[in-house]
Amino acid sequence: MFQHTNHDVFLVTARAGDRVSGQILTWALPVTLVPDSHRAVVVMSPLNFTHTLIRETGRFVLHLLSAEQLEYLPRFGLSSSQDVDKFAGMPLRQTRSGLPVIEGTCGWIEMRIVDRLDSGDRIVYLCDALEIGEEPPRPPLRLKDAFARLPPEVVAALADKRARDGDRDRQWLKDFGSPRPLRTPAP
Repeated sequence: MFQHTNHDVFLVTARAGDRVSGQILTWALPVTLVPDSHRAVVVMSPLNFTHTLIRETGRFVLHLLSAEQLEYLPRFGLSSSQDVDKFAGMPLRQTRSGLPVIEGTCGWIEMRIVDRLDSGDRIVYLCDALEIGEEPPRPPLRLKDAFARLPPEVVAALADKRARDGDRDRQWLKDFGSPRPLRTPAP
């Protein structure tokens, strides 16, 4: 079923002291219908350097990438900020608290973590907005559309990384424990 989705591509940025990082997020979605309450759930790997900074500070910036920001998918999805400066040459600004904001997105929100769930291979964070950055209207980058536009070698590299991460994460799930069987409701 999930292979039929074409979800928006979100990027998170974080800072802890002089260390800065960013990564493509696994998933993000709003969790309230209240229009003036900006609460979201984000899902990410606990094994990424960006997550280390987020865990230390409890804050990050959530960006919805625009369709024009296709090059950020491999830039922030294939390597670690420990190995390469992902922000080199990019136009950046900062939130009031000093977190990096990528320009040209569909919008951004500085988030504060209020709760978390460890699912084994992913951490699910419930977050509240601290600062919201509105941007001019732009179409968002969607994953399947991005893969259709990227060069074949980049698509192959992203697919290879996802497969390697999946193999790594499978062991985390084994160590975490088997999922509990679903209970069928009584008729």
